[in-house]
Amino acid sequence: MPAASLPLGAYDLTLDGATAQALEHLPAGWQAALRPCPADNAVSRLVDVLRRELSNHLDAVADGDDGATRAVNLINGLIAGLRDEAAIPQPLRVLDSIHQDQTPPLLPATGLMEPWLFTAGRGEPALLSELRRELRTTDRADVLVSFITRSGVRRLLDILSEATAVGPNGEPKLRLRVLTTTYTGATDAEAVAQLARLPGAEVRVSLDGSRTRLHAKAWVLHRNSCSGSAYIGSANLSAAALMGGIEWTVKVPQRTQPDLFARAATEFECLWQDPEFQHFNANDPTHVSALQAALRRERRDSGAPSDDAQILAFD
Repeated sequence: MPAASLPLGAYDLTLDGATAQALEHLPAGWQAALRPCPADNAVSRLVDVLRRELSNHLDAVADGDDGATRAVNLINGLIAGLRDEAAIPQPLRVLDSIHQDQTPPLLPATGLMEPWLFTAGRGEPALLSELRRELRTTDRADVLVSFITRSGVRRLLDILSEATAVGPNGEPKLRLRVLTTTYTGATDAEAVAQLARLPGAEVRVSLDGSRTRLHAKAWVLHRNSCSGSAYIGSANLSAAALMGGIEWTVKVPQRTQPDLFARAATEFECLWQDPEFQHFNANDPTHVSALQAALRRERRDSGAPSDDAQILAFD
């Protein structure tokens, strides 16, 4: 990572020479939380350093008609020079975060580098606790769920309220975007309103349950440090899904799975721009009434036409 691009945030990043040098020039009041690298994790972390550097160099040389030849020469030179002195400082250390408070942020138990499969198994990290830790160090959160309940929002509202609180610069640290639907009437209107009222939050809802069949569930968490995480699986924003239901969720780290992370971010953006998902303003009675009517229709819908079977709109 270039010396000039070390913003505040969580990292879980193996230190290389450039990052170590950049840490010597942090702004006043900024602190770096460093720890020794665990022996059982050293190889995968060294591979991560090599992958990052190799990817940067290959991108730089691979353009043009003879790019493939230059890339092969680069790899051959690397193989030939494996016995040369490494540029990684010793002892091997991990940068957990750059922060301004005295206490560094608590990283997820699964870290920010390794993929993970959450299955709600006994003794495994819980999805809810990991999301809570992630949200404390996230700069933008994009949430995609079929439905939202008050029980689910209640488990995260304190963290989201803290993260979206307006700071001294007049801006919330966390930008929150939520996409959901009225499908089957499972969404709770007040839960949607609670999220929409948070500073820096925007909620968009599909009111047409007869057309929408959104079953995807994902949390795409972006960090300025480029150590984001995408959680993709089966869990909606409900207490049952977040606290022990039989749900499978895959965690995709941005740094080690950049293409897959980018694909998830792009797919969310496509849905965000889809006009079927309409902006919801919790302080607009028209929006609230339209959402409540759509939910009532879905809950009583037996497949027969009803008086309010038309597609409703907030605006």
